[in-house]
Amino acid sequence: MSVVNLREFWARRSARERALLAGGAAAIIVVALYLFLWQPGLAASRRLSAALPKLRAQVELMRAQQADIAVLRKSAGDAPEGGDLRASLQASLARAPFAKSVQRIEATGERATVAVAAASFDDWLRWVAAAQRESGARLERCSIAALAEPGMVRVDATFVSVAAAAKR
Repeated sequence: MSVVNLREFWARRSARERALLAGGAAAIIVVALYLFLWQPGLAASRRLSAALPKLRAQVELMRAQQADIAVLRKSAGDAPEGGDLRASLQASLARAPFAKSVQRIEATGERATVAVAAASFDDWLRWVAAAQRESGARLERCSIAALAEPGMVRVDATFVSVAAAAKR
């Protein structure tokens, strides 16, 4: 239907029919605007309102983690490097409950290898956590073998300084 045909159609209608057609078109436009603009906007607003508390909780968690990261970075900056790694591990092992069963501590550059003949698994885990905290070293590799006595293990572990771990 062209514009000319539409004008002729409109001109042939009485004033009452024109008012009825205009009112119907206005009603259709209002319903279409509601269905295609207003209703989706309200639904999106409800979804965002429901998601907002979760997002705020995530932001608070990220802020707490940021503070933890700052503390860890500071402690990593204070950690001994290179040749001090062996000395700090030796000092930490001297205080460990399984100190007498340490077979060897070898250090090459930024890495140190520790071999323990027999240790309680729980004691080993506590010592690793303490050693990482005290010396700033990170456990890079660990081989744990169970011994005949329950709860006892033989351990070969490699520690790396924080500086070497950061280069990776």
